[in-house]
Amino acid sequence: MGTPEQSSSAEGSDVNINIKSLPPPAPAPAPTPVIVQINAALTPAECYWKLVEAGTAKMKYSWFKLAVGGILAGMYVSFGFTFCCCAIGLLGNTIYGALAFPVGLLLIILCGAELYTGNTCYMFAANIERKAALWHHIKIISSAWFWNLVGALIMVQLEKAAQIWAHREDWVHDIAFKKMALEWHVVLVRGIFANWLVNLAVFQAVAARDVMGKAIGCWTPITTFVAIGLEHCIANQWLIPMSIYLDPTTKHPVSITWRNFVAKNLIPATIGNWIGGAIMVGLMNAAFHGTKINEWKDTAYDMTVGKVMKKVEDPLERLVDMSPVHKHAQ
Repeated sequence: MGTPEQSSSAEGSDVNINIKSLPPPAPAPAPTPVIVQINAALTPAECYWKLVEAGTAKMKYSWFKLAVGGILAGMYVSFGFTFCCCAIGLLGNTIYGALAFPVGLLLIILCGAELYTGNTCYMFAANIERKAALWHHIKIISSAWFWNLVGALIMVQLEKAAQIWAHREDWVHDIAFKKMALEWHVVLVRGIFANWLVNLAVFQAVAARDVMGKAIGCWTPITTFVAIGLEHCIANQWLIPMSIYLDPTTKHPVSITWRNFVAKNLIPATIGNWIGGAIMVGLMNAAFHGTKINEWKDTAYDMTVGKVMKKVEDPLERLVDMSPVHKHAQ
Protein backbone atom coordinates (compact mmCIF):
# COMPACT_ATOMS: atom_id res chain seq x y z
CA MET A 1 0.00 0.00 0.00
CA GLY A 2 1.30 3.46 -0.79
CA THR A 3 0.89 6.60 1.29
CA PRO A 4 -2.35 8.67 1.05
CA GLU A 5 -0.50 11.05 -1.29
CA GLN A 6 0.03 8.23 -3.74
CA SER A 7 -2.42 6.45 -5.94
CA SER A 8 -2.83 2.73 -5.73
CA SER A 9 -0.53 0.90 -8.12
CA ALA A 10 -1.93 -1.64 -10.52
CA GLU A 11 -1.53 -5.24 -9.41
CA GLY A 12 1.96 -6.57 -10.27
CA SER A 13 3.32 -3.02 -10.90
CA ASP A 14 5.95 -1.17 -8.86
CA VAL A 15 5.07 2.29 -10.30
CA ASN A 16 3.31 4.77 -7.99
CA ILE A 17 2.11 8.25 -9.08
CA ASN A 18 2.21 11.22 -6.77
CA ILE A 19 -1.02 13.14 -7.44
CA LYS A 20 0.35 16.40 -6.02
CA SER A 21 3.17 16.36 -8.53
CA LEU A 22 0.76 16.52 -11.53
CA PRO A 23 0.48 19.96 -13.21
CA PRO A 24 -2.92 21.71 -13.03
CA PRO A 25 -5.14 21.27 -16.09
CA ALA A 26 -4.83 23.88 -18.79
CA PRO A 27 -7.64 26.46 -18.79
CA ALA A 28 -10.28 26.09 -21.49
CA PRO A 29 -9.73 28.44 -24.43
CA ALA A 30 -11.89 31.54 -24.43
CA PRO A 31 -14.73 31.36 -26.98
CA THR A 32 -14.13 33.32 -30.14
CA PRO A 33 -16.45 36.35 -30.17
CA VAL A 34 -19.01 36.35 -32.98
CA ILE A 35 -19.63 39.78 -34.44
CA VAL A 36 -23.09 40.19 -35.99
CA GLN A 37 -23.71 43.39 -37.91
CA ILE A 38 -27.33 44.57 -37.73
CA ASN A 39 -28.33 47.45 -39.94
CA ALA A 40 -30.37 50.22 -38.36
CA ALA A 41 -33.00 49.90 -41.10
CA LEU A 42 -34.15 47.45 -43.75
CA THR A 43 -33.27 48.13 -47.36
CA PRO A 44 -36.06 49.41 -49.64
CA ALA A 45 -36.25 46.02 -51.35
CA GLU A 46 -36.59 44.27 -47.98
CA CYS A 47 -39.35 46.72 -47.03
CA TYR A 48 -41.24 45.94 -50.22
CA TRP A 49 -41.18 42.21 -49.53
CA LYS A 50 -42.32 42.89 -45.96
CA LEU A 51 -45.38 44.60 -47.45
CA VAL A 52 -45.99 41.59 -49.68
CA GLU A 53 -45.71 39.27 -46.66
CA ALA A 54 -48.16 41.43 -44.71
CA GLY A 55 -50.69 41.32 -47.54
CA THR A 56 -50.28 37.55 -47.85
CA ALA A 57 -50.78 37.07 -44.11
CA LYS A 58 -54.03 39.05 -44.13
CA MET A 59 -55.65 36.44 -46.38
CA LYS A 60 -55.83 34.10 -43.37
CA TYR A 61 -57.57 36.58 -41.08
CA SER A 62 -61.06 35.65 -39.93
CA TRP A 63 -63.97 38.01 -40.49
CA PHE A 64 -64.02 38.63 -36.73
CA LYS A 65 -60.36 39.67 -36.66
CA LEU A 66 -60.86 41.94 -39.66
CA ALA A 67 -63.86 43.55 -37.96
CA VAL A 68 -62.10 44.19 -34.66
CA GLY A 69 -58.95 45.42 -36.39
CA GLY A 70 -60.99 47.71 -38.64
CA ILE A 71 -62.92 49.24 -35.74
CA LEU A 72 -59.67 49.87 -33.85
CA ALA A 73 -58.08 51.54 -36.88
CA GLY A 74 -61.09 53.86 -37.26
CA MET A 75 -60.82 54.78 -33.59
CA TYR A 76 -57.06 55.36 -33.73
CA VAL A 77 -57.37 57.67 -36.75
CA SER A 78 -60.17 59.50 -34.92
CA PHE A 79 -57.86 60.06 -31.95
CA GLY A 80 -55.30 61.55 -34.31
CA PHE A 81 -57.80 63.90 -35.99
CA THR A 82 -59.26 64.90 -32.61
CA PHE A 83 -55.77 65.90 -31.48
CA CYS A 84 -55.27 67.70 -34.80
CA CYS A 85 -58.47 69.77 -34.44
CA CYS A 86 -57.62 70.67 -30.84
CA ALA A 87 -54.09 71.73 -31.79
CA ILE A 88 -55.34 73.96 -34.64
CA GLY A 89 -58.15 75.40 -32.51
CA LEU A 90 -55.97 76.14 -29.48
CA LEU A 91 -52.87 77.39 -31.31
CA GLY A 92 -54.43 78.82 -34.47
CA ASN A 93 -52.01 77.32 -36.97
CA THR A 94 -52.42 74.30 -39.26
CA ILE A 95 -48.82 73.20 -38.75
CA TYR A 96 -49.56 72.31 -35.12
CA GLY A 97 -52.41 70.11 -36.27
CA ALA A 98 -50.11 68.53 -38.84
CA LEU A 99 -47.65 67.64 -36.09
CA ALA A 100 -50.46 66.15 -33.97
CA PHE A 101 -52.28 64.07 -36.58
CA PRO A 102 -49.66 61.28 -37.05
CA VAL A 103 -50.55 59.91 -33.60
CA GLY A 104 -53.32 57.90 -35.30
CA LEU A 105 -51.07 56.08 -37.77
CA LEU A 106 -48.40 55.47 -35.14
CA LEU A 107 -51.01 53.77 -32.92
CA ILE A 108 -51.98 51.54 -35.86
CA ILE A 109 -48.35 50.66 -36.64
CA LEU A 110 -47.35 49.89 -33.05
CA CYS A 111 -50.57 48.39 -31.69
CA GLY A 112 -51.83 46.68 -34.84
CA ALA A 113 -55.08 47.41 -36.66
CA GLU A 114 -56.68 47.14 -40.12
CA LEU A 115 -56.65 50.45 -41.98
CA TYR A 116 -58.25 50.70 -45.43
CA THR A 117 -55.66 53.07 -46.81
CA GLY A 118 -52.71 50.92 -45.77
CA ASN A 119 -54.35 47.70 -46.95
CA THR A 120 -54.67 49.06 -50.50
CA CYS A 121 -50.88 48.91 -50.80
CA TYR A 122 -50.38 45.63 -48.89
CA MET A 123 -52.94 43.73 -50.94
CA PHE A 124 -52.04 45.16 -54.35
CA ALA A 125 -48.38 44.27 -53.82
CA ALA A 126 -49.43 40.72 -52.85
CA ASN A 127 -51.66 40.58 -55.96
CA ILE A 128 -48.83 41.62 -58.27
CA GLU A 129 -46.45 39.02 -56.82
CA ARG A 130 -49.14 36.35 -57.27
CA LYS A 131 -49.41 35.78 -53.51
CA ALA A 132 -53.08 36.77 -53.30
CA ALA A 133 -56.09 36.68 -55.60
CA LEU A 134 -58.26 39.63 -56.62
CA TRP A 135 -61.00 38.32 -54.31
CA HIS A 136 -58.66 38.63 -51.32
CA HIS A 137 -57.89 42.24 -52.27
CA ILE A 138 -61.58 43.15 -52.47
CA LYS A 139 -62.40 41.33 -49.24
CA ILE A 140 -59.62 42.91 -47.18
CA ILE A 141 -59.97 46.52 -48.32
CA SER A 142 -63.79 46.57 -48.32
CA SER A 143 -63.91 45.02 -44.87
CA ALA A 144 -61.37 47.53 -43.56
CA TRP A 145 -63.25 50.48 -45.10
CA PHE A 146 -66.58 49.45 -43.57
CA TRP A 147 -65.25 48.68 -40.10
CA ASN A 148 -63.10 51.84 -40.13
CA LEU A 149 -66.35 53.73 -40.66
CA VAL A 150 -67.96 51.91 -37.73
CA GLY A 151 -65.00 52.73 -35.49
CA ALA A 152 -65.04 56.39 -36.53
CA LEU A 153 -68.80 56.71 -35.89
CA ILE A 154 -68.42 55.10 -32.47
CA MET A 155 -65.78 57.72 -31.65
CA VAL A 156 -68.15 60.46 -32.86
CA GLN A 157 -70.81 59.33 -30.39
CA LEU A 158 -68.34 58.86 -27.54
CA GLU A 159 -66.87 62.33 -28.03
CA LYS A 160 -70.35 63.83 -28.25
CA ALA A 161 -71.29 62.12 -24.99
CA ALA A 162 -68.08 63.40 -23.39
CA GLN A 163 -68.88 66.96 -24.59
CA ILE A 164 -65.35 67.33 -25.90
CA TRP A 165 -66.47 69.96 -28.41
CA ALA A 166 -68.82 71.93 -26.17
CA HIS A 167 -68.41 75.69 -26.89
CA ARG A 168 -65.72 74.93 -29.47
CA GLU A 169 -67.76 73.33 -32.24
CA ASP A 170 -66.25 75.66 -34.82
CA TRP A 171 -62.87 73.94 -34.39
CA VAL A 172 -64.46 70.96 -36.16
CA HIS A 173 -66.86 72.88 -38.42
CA ASP A 174 -64.13 75.08 -39.91
CA ILE A 175 -62.12 72.12 -41.23
CA ALA A 176 -65.18 70.10 -42.29
CA PHE A 177 -66.75 72.95 -44.29
CA LYS A 178 -63.45 73.68 -46.07
CA LYS A 179 -63.32 70.06 -47.21
CA MET A 180 -66.94 70.11 -48.38
CA ALA A 181 -66.27 73.22 -50.51
CA LEU A 182 -63.82 71.28 -52.71
CA GLU A 183 -64.90 70.03 -56.13
CA TRP A 184 -65.17 66.28 -56.82
CA HIS A 185 -62.05 66.00 -59.00
CA VAL A 186 -60.03 68.07 -56.51
CA VAL A 187 -60.91 65.67 -53.69
CA LEU A 188 -59.98 62.74 -55.95
CA VAL A 189 -56.51 64.07 -56.75
CA ARG A 190 -55.89 65.17 -53.17
CA GLY A 191 -56.88 61.66 -52.12
CA ILE A 192 -54.21 60.21 -54.41
CA PHE A 193 -51.54 62.42 -52.86
CA ALA A 194 -52.77 61.72 -49.32
CA ASN A 195 -52.56 57.95 -49.48
CA TRP A 196 -49.34 58.10 -51.46
CA LEU A 197 -47.81 59.85 -48.45
CA VAL A 198 -49.58 57.61 -45.93
CA ASN A 199 -48.13 54.48 -47.51
CA LEU A 200 -44.70 56.06 -47.77
CA ALA A 201 -45.03 56.59 -44.01
CA VAL A 202 -45.92 52.90 -43.61
CA PHE A 203 -42.97 51.98 -45.86
CA GLN A 204 -40.58 54.00 -43.69
CA ALA A 205 -42.05 52.60 -40.46
CA VAL A 206 -41.54 49.06 -41.77
CA ALA A 207 -37.92 49.93 -42.53
CA ALA A 208 -37.21 50.99 -38.94
CA ARG A 209 -36.27 48.40 -36.29
CA ASP A 210 -37.13 50.41 -33.16
CA VAL A 211 -40.02 52.51 -31.87
CA MET A 212 -38.24 55.84 -32.34
CA GLY A 213 -37.40 55.01 -35.95
CA LYS A 214 -40.99 53.97 -36.65
CA ALA A 215 -42.27 57.20 -35.07
CA ILE A 216 -40.02 59.35 -37.24
CA GLY A 217 -40.95 57.28 -40.29
CA CYS A 218 -44.65 57.91 -39.62
CA TRP A 219 -44.39 61.55 -38.63
CA THR A 220 -42.65 63.12 -41.59
CA PRO A 221 -44.97 62.05 -44.49
CA ILE A 222 -48.17 62.37 -42.42
CA THR A 223 -47.25 65.84 -41.22
CA THR A 224 -46.60 66.74 -44.86
CA PHE A 225 -50.00 65.54 -46.07
CA VAL A 226 -51.92 67.35 -43.32
CA ALA A 227 -49.98 70.59 -43.78
CA ILE A 228 -50.69 70.49 -47.54
CA GLY A 229 -54.42 69.88 -46.93
CA LEU A 230 -54.97 66.49 -48.58
CA GLU A 231 -57.95 64.11 -48.32
CA HIS A 232 -57.93 60.87 -46.31
CA CYS A 233 -61.26 59.06 -46.50
CA ILE A 234 -60.97 57.33 -43.10
CA ALA A 235 -60.04 60.56 -41.34
CA ASN A 236 -63.03 62.21 -43.01
CA GLN A 237 -65.26 59.36 -41.76
CA TRP A 238 -64.73 60.90 -38.33
CA LEU A 239 -64.40 64.62 -39.12
CA ILE A 240 -67.48 65.29 -41.22
CA PRO A 241 -69.92 63.08 -39.23
CA MET A 242 -68.58 64.83 -36.12
CA SER A 243 -69.53 68.16 -37.73
CA ILE A 244 -72.95 66.78 -38.71
CA TYR A 245 -73.73 65.67 -35.16
CA LEU A 246 -72.51 68.89 -33.50
CA ASP A 247 -74.90 71.80 -33.12
CA PRO A 248 -74.84 74.57 -35.75
CA THR A 249 -73.08 77.79 -34.75
CA THR A 250 -73.36 81.45 -35.72
CA LYS A 251 -70.41 80.97 -38.08
CA HIS A 252 -71.83 77.77 -39.57
CA PRO A 253 -75.64 77.94 -39.17
CA VAL A 254 -76.40 75.15 -41.69
CA SER A 255 -75.25 71.57 -41.15
CA ILE A 256 -73.62 69.34 -43.75
CA THR A 257 -75.94 66.60 -45.06
CA TRP A 258 -75.02 62.92 -45.21
CA ARG A 259 -75.86 62.85 -48.91
CA ASN A 260 -73.43 65.65 -49.72
CA PHE A 261 -70.75 64.10 -47.53
CA VAL A 262 -70.92 60.73 -49.29
CA ALA A 263 -71.29 62.09 -52.83
CA LYS A 264 -68.90 65.05 -52.74
CA ASN A 265 -66.19 63.83 -50.37
CA LEU A 266 -66.26 60.21 -49.23
CA ILE A 267 -66.54 58.58 -52.68
CA PRO A 268 -63.81 60.60 -54.47
CA ALA A 269 -61.50 60.42 -51.43
CA THR A 270 -61.93 56.64 -51.26
CA ILE A 271 -61.14 56.22 -54.97
CA GLY A 272 -58.19 58.60 -54.79
CA ASN A 273 -56.82 56.86 -51.71
CA TRP A 274 -56.95 53.50 -53.50
CA ILE A 275 -54.99 54.89 -56.44
CA GLY A 276 -52.43 56.50 -54.15
CA GLY A 277 -51.84 53.33 -52.14
CA ALA A 278 -52.20 50.60 -54.75
CA ILE A 279 -50.68 52.31 -57.79
CA MET A 280 -48.30 55.02 -56.57
CA VAL A 281 -46.74 52.87 -53.84
CA GLY A 282 -47.73 49.23 -54.43
CA LEU A 283 -47.33 49.10 -58.21
CA MET A 284 -44.34 51.42 -58.45
CA ASN A 285 -42.36 49.55 -55.82
CA ALA A 286 -43.33 46.24 -57.42
CA ALA A 287 -41.81 47.52 -60.67
CA PHE A 288 -38.68 48.70 -58.87
CA HIS A 289 -38.12 45.96 -56.27
CA GLY A 290 -40.41 43.08 -57.27
CA THR A 291 -40.01 40.17 -59.66
CA LYS A 292 -43.27 39.63 -61.52
CA ILE A 293 -43.44 42.95 -63.34
CA ASN A 294 -39.89 42.50 -64.60
CA GLU A 295 -40.82 39.02 -65.82
CA TRP A 296 -43.88 40.40 -67.58
CA LYS A 297 -41.79 43.21 -69.05
CA ASP A 298 -39.24 40.78 -70.46
CA THR A 299 -41.97 38.56 -71.92
CA ALA A 300 -43.76 41.53 -73.48
CA TYR A 301 -40.49 42.81 -74.95
CA ASP A 302 -39.68 39.44 -76.48
CA MET A 303 -43.15 39.22 -78.03
CA THR A 304 -43.19 42.76 -79.47
CA VAL A 305 -40.07 44.89 -79.74
CA GLY A 306 -37.81 41.83 -79.57
CA LYS A 307 -39.42 40.29 -82.66
CA VAL A 308 -39.11 43.55 -84.61
CA MET A 309 -35.48 43.96 -83.62
CA LYS A 310 -34.73 40.40 -84.66
CA LYS A 311 -36.27 40.98 -88.08
CA VAL A 312 -34.11 44.08 -88.48
CA GLU A 313 -30.93 42.50 -87.13
CA ASP A 314 -31.01 39.32 -89.24
CA PRO A 315 -30.74 41.11 -92.65
CA LEU A 316 -28.06 43.39 -91.25
CA GLU A 317 -26.03 40.41 -90.12
CA ARG A 318 -26.34 38.83 -93.57
CA LEU A 319 -25.20 42.08 -95.23
CA VAL A 320 -22.20 42.22 -92.93
CA ASP A 321 -21.30 38.62 -93.75
CA MET A 322 -21.47 39.40 -97.51
CA SER A 323 -19.37 42.58 -97.33
CA PRO A 324 -15.84 42.47 -98.91
CA VAL A 325 -14.26 43.80 -95.73
CA HIS A 326 -15.73 40.94 -93.71
CA LYS A 327 -14.62 38.33 -96.28
CA HIS A 328 -11.10 39.80 -96.37
CA ALA A 329 -10.92 39.67 -92.57
CA GLN A 330 -11.79 35.99 -92.71
